[in-house]
Amino acid sequence: MPSNEFNELLNEFSQRWTPDKVYNITLKEYVGLENQDTFCQWIETKTRILGSIKGMTSIKFGIYERKDQKDKPKNYTNDDKYSWLKGYGDSRESAFENIKQDILTIINFANDGKFSEIDHILLPDIFKWKISFLYSNERLIPIFKRDVLFRIANYFGLKTDKTTTISEIQNLMISNKPAHLNVYNFMRQLFDQFGDDGDKKEIVDTLNQNRKKRISRIAAKDRNTDTQTRLVAGSYVAEQKHNKIQKELERLLISQFGRENVILEENHVDVKVIQPNYIAFYEVKSSSYPAECIKEALGQILLYSLNDNDKRQKKHIVVGQYPANESEEKYINFLKENLKLEFEYQSIKIE
Repeated sequence: MPSNEFNELLNEFSQRWTPDKVYNITLKEYVGLENQDTFCQWIETKTRILGSIKGMTSIKFGIYERKDQKDKPKNYTNDDKYSWLKGYGDSRESAFENIKQDILTIINFANDGKFSEIDHILLPDIFKWKISFLYSNERLIPIFKRDVLFRIANYFGLKTDKTTTISEIQNLMISNKPAHLNVYNFMRQLFDQFGDDGDKKEIVDTLNQNRKKRISRIAAKDRNTDTQTRLVAGSYVAEQKHNKIQKELERLLISQFGRENVILEENHVDVKVIQPNYIAFYEVKSSSYPAECIKEALGQILLYSLNDNDKRQKKHIVVGQYPANESEEKYINFLKENLKLEFEYQSIKIE
């Protein structure tokens, strides 16, 4: 399953709904019957291939505009136009403001990887974990249906009950993600094994629909002969993350080897360390998984080493944000054994 269509859509979402835009969102921009560009439309419909939350009524959004103004559900708070979860306030204005604050909190926790903090937020699980995934830098698996998640958890050895949290199951899935699969491949694999027939059909149908739309967009672009500049939000985010990792790596290396021995951005090398008996090349990558960082970096870092005329021993270190899981450790060891390469992976924690 090629990842470019998923990455393209995630970038499109990230550009449309930056945290600043969510901070300034109005109720009509959040949810509404006549608006196909609302935040909730993006979460449920436009990004369906990034994880389905189909099912459950519109109350999953915390607040929604009723089609039939007279049909006021008994278990929620209602006014003449909207219905919302009782815990969010007595008026549509206060309810929406509280929901918005919860969504901003989810965005911050997801971005920081503090997933266990999300479990306690009032919004329904299926909705809040879809939001979490979209702002997590793909550090979650895009499966949100509780019954499927519990079947997966049991398969991986977690005994589930009413107290089992979604963050526990997400951590379990991430720790068992094979190094050669991206999160979307792994999602598909898990759904094939543990999803209902309806879930499997929905994935296939949604992918096919999205590909048709994508082909139409590409055809439209091909017909347009004007010069276009396209800014991709995901690329900007990745660059900022890369810079944070590089800065923290520089700080750690200077404290260990001294400023005079740590060189940044010489001949495109992210960081180089000079020692009496060796030279170490550090290549920083912002991908969410060590295996992806290694696949992206290894060719580059070997080329830097080849082009360096110093005769000292060369060491090669790929640097990412997250530690390797068991599957990725096997991948790293396999590369080291078969390539006969002085190579390590190092994770750098950033804020």
